[in-house]
Amino acid sequence: MGDVNTSIIMAITDDRLKAFVTIRDEEMMDENILTQLIKDKEIKYGIDSGVIADLVNNPRKGTFIIAAGKPPKQGKDGFMEYFFTSRAPQQEESEENVDFREIFNVPSVNANTVLAVYHPAEKGEDGVTVMGKPIPANPVIELSLRAGKGASLSADGLSVLSSINGRPRVKKQGRSVVVSVDSVYQHDGDVDIKSGNLRFNGDVVVSGNVTENMIVDIKGNLRVMGFVSRSSVKVSGNLEVMKVITAGKINAGGATASLTKIENKLREINEDISELDNKAAQLMKNLREHRQNIQFGQVIMALLDKQYTGMGKKIQALKELVNQYPSKPPEELGVVLSKLETLTGLKALSLPDLNGIKGVLAEALKYIDTQNEEPSNVAANSIWNSEVDATGNIRITGQGAFNSRVTALGAVEIAGVFRGGEIFAQKGIKAREIGGPMGVKTVAKTKEGCLIKASRVYNGAVLQIGSRILTVQRDESMVIARIDEYGDIVLR
Repeated sequence: MGDVNTSIIMAITDDRLKAFVTIRDEEMMDENILTQLIKDKEIKYGIDSGVIADLVNNPRKGTFIIAAGKPPKQGKDGFMEYFFTSRAPQQEESEENVDFREIFNVPSVNANTVLAVYHPAEKGEDGVTVMGKPIPANPVIELSLRAGKGASLSADGLSVLSSINGRPRVKKQGRSVVVSVDSVYQHDGDVDIKSGNLRFNGDVVVSGNVTENMIVDIKGNLRVMGFVSRSSVKVSGNLEVMKVITAGKINAGGATASLTKIENKLREINEDISELDNKAAQLMKNLREHRQNIQFGQVIMALLDKQYTGMGKKIQALKELVNQYPSKPPEELGVVLSKLETLTGLKALSLPDLNGIKGVLAEALKYIDTQNEEPSNVAANSIWNSEVDATGNIRITGQGAFNSRVTALGAVEIAGVFRGGEIFAQKGIKAREIGGPMGVKTVAKTKEGCLIKASRVYNGAVLQIGSRILTVQRDESMVIARIDEYGDIVLR
């Protein structure tokens, strides 16, 4: 006969939902021993008396489940169902025969139309471990539905109906959802000193030009039938300029662009924090096995000093991005910055764990995920000596872009020439020509994994894909610049 400690072993799974007994020597099997093991392991819930009785009456070798807990039943977050699209119709990727005048058609609804229905959250049900301790179900998220201008809320508060004919839109701020309807404003003539600066909360069509030193700030889509000259234009939606943009400063999607940059930095920090937490947990385990008394904060401090020396700079970069946010930053971002401060200086020594930091990072990223992700696009005939930023695509349908800085979180497509200045497009660049015969400085940048396409690229043009940079040494035709399997930029 063997020792009872090794002949009958009781174990509980890591999730505390099952308890097993392993019998190695059936001759050692005894009801009192089994009862004592259950008591020692503090097993109180889901005990299978039938299995226990069977093992007592019919001892045998093997592993048997003697108790099972109750897993939590997860609930469902509340969600919106929309009966319209706030997105402009998407064009095919092929640019042949595309009518750019139709890119920014404004979606519309009639009065007394159901626009949206809210489906409330369904709460979950807590579980129980085999030790009788509760396992809380994940909390569910309820949204707050409101009707904005041009809309009304149903009696039960779960539906929004249009009150007028116009363009439906959705504004999401944290857990608040506002559904409204805007009519389109027609601005006759030029935006000039006579009309004054143009600010409007809705879609606008300008029948003339936007002239020197004027400011146009539109919370919606804007179509300018003429040109934009030496002026500032900011839209939250799409911008279409039928003629030329000259010496202008253009921003399409302002705050969304800022939020995208913040999101990228948050995700970078979040990955580092998860990795830091895993390494700290492993080190703490090793130290405990060697009976070394060291606090979690000391381990974090050591890792920050030795392996995560760039964490402070990343946190500072995030703080600067939040400070540059064009309006009051969301509360979730302030909470994240406050928590991340505990990783700086000697504050890290007092950290009992990283759960609090991981939790607020997850909340901030979830908040960003709930925001309206509709990109803001720009289409114009030509661009000269201008700055153009967009959270979506930028398309130049005429002569091209000259001596300008162009930035798009989508793609940049130029039917003509890109000559002088710099383009950054997160989803690739396509142009007829890049650079010029006189060697004017021209830089085209895109994200790793994307392409730079051109029928002709001139000697001296700089192409950048990710961190790789190539200065073209001679005129090249039919270029499809990409990263090859060796990590180098190739032109075919």
